[in-house]
Amino acid sequence: MPAPPAVALRGVSRRFGRTEALAPVDLAVAPGEIVTVLGPSGSGKTTLLRVVAGLVSPTTGDVTVDGVSPAEARATKRIGFVPQRPALLPWRTVRQNANLLLEVNRAGGRARGRVDGPGPDELLGQVGLTDFVDAYPHELSGGMQQRVSLARALTLGAPVLLLDEPFAALDEITRADMRHLLAAVCEPLSTTVLFVTHSIAEAVFLSDRVVVLSDRPGRVIGIDSVDLVRPRHAELEDDPEFFALERRLRAHLHEGMGR
Repeated sequence: MPAPPAVALRGVSRRFGRTEALAPVDLAVAPGEIVTVLGPSGSGKTTLLRVVAGLVSPTTGDVTVDGVSPAEARATKRIGFVPQRPALLPWRTVRQNANLLLEVNRAGGRARGRVDGPGPDELLGQVGLTDFVDAYPHELSGGMQQRVSLARALTLGAPVLLLDEPFAALDEITRADMRHLLAAVCEPLSTTVLFVTHSIAEAVFLSDRVVVLSDRPGRVIGIDSVDLVRPRHAELEDDPEFFALERRLRAHLHEGMGR
């Protein structure tokens, strides 16, 4: 009997006033699966992620995360969230920023996650920041700041990680490095990942499946499986199969934009 989904959306839509941002969406994400939501700007990608995170209530439909409501999942530390901007506290060092969630949630904060998972210092090492643990955010590049944000989100060992276009503000080379890093960090942890992006290359490299949304109101126009070997390394992006998947997803995007 298959395990229940780690994230489930049933008929979820969202309206802001007279604007329908997200059409009804049905989606199930299996435990340990990495699913990317891909779509043009304004297609409701971030709205969908914020509904799953419990930051926005759906207008219609039902959402569960790790078998409970998003509000309960947040309260019991089952969700890690990486926003578009790192949102680091400028007066705290890299180590102090990475420790922030543990400090705030000291009373059993990690109880719902992998209690034997890596701690902040180990995570900072995994994202390549061992030599910068005493630095302050203003001393870091944009990519390094996002590495701190990723490590901080993983400290509680939450079984579900949500990422809202965290690499969008980075240059293309740094952005590629960050998606390779994300895969290297998350794959061994078997974390369930729901990742929002408008980058086709990111979607192909990171995902087990890619959900393609149309223009507003966002509706699912395709769900593509990505059957590429794991673990995934940078050289994969030169593989003909990688290019073929990019072409297929680009065609779906064009279809959703009416082109």
